Amino acid sequence: MAQPGELFVMARVPGPVRDALLHALSLGGLEAKLGRALYPPRNWHQTLSALQPAEALEPMRRACAGLDARAFDMPLDRLESSGAEPGRIHWQFVPSGGKPDGLALLLADVKDRLRGQAIADTQGHRAHVTVSYNAHQGIGRLDMPPVHWPVDAVELVQVAGRGADYRYDVVEAWPLRPSPTPAPIQFGLLG
Repeated sequence: MAQPGELFVMARVPGPVRDALLHALSLGGLEAKLGRALYPPRNWHQTLSALQPAEALEPMRRACAGLDARAFDMPLDRLESSGAEPGRIHWQFVPSGGKPDGLALLLADVKDRLRGQAIADTQGHRAHVTVSYNAHQGIGRLDMPPVHWPVDAVELVQVAGRGADYRYDVVEAWPLRPSPTPAPIQFGLLG
C-alpha cells in the first residue's frame, strides 16, 4: 500500500460503474466471500503513474494539465486472482481483451508529460481494477457480462489515512478529450 502523502495519477471508477461491479460480485456470493478483505469501493481505480513524493505536486499538476489523451471505453468482463499466500491474494476486474488502445495511449501520454517535468515513471500499468489486495483464497477466471467504464477524466491524488480511513484525496481532476466514438449505453446503469 502507498504511504500517506504520496501522489499518483489515476482514473477513478465512477459510482454507477462501481455499483454494477459490486452487483456482479454479489450475484456470485463473492462480495460475502471477501468480507473485510474487500478493498473499499470508493478507492477503486486504474493506476496511471508510479507513486511520487509530496514534493512532486506542482510538476505532476503541470504534467496532468497538459494531457492530450481522449476518453475511451474500458469493458470490465472478467474477475480473476493472482498470488497464493492466504491473506495476500489479489482479486481484480480486467478486460478479457487486454489493455484497451485508449488506455495504452493515455498511459503513454501521462508518462511523456511526467518525463517533460523531470519525473521518471518506469513502471508499466496493467488494465485492471483491484477488488482485494488481501483475499484469503483465490478464484479461477470468472467471465461475466461486460460492465463498460467510460474513462473520461484523470485525477491527481494524494494518499491519506490509514486502516479503514485509507483513501485517495483528489488534488485536482482533468477531463480527457471526447472520444470519437460514444461509449456503449448500459441500460442497467440508468437507474
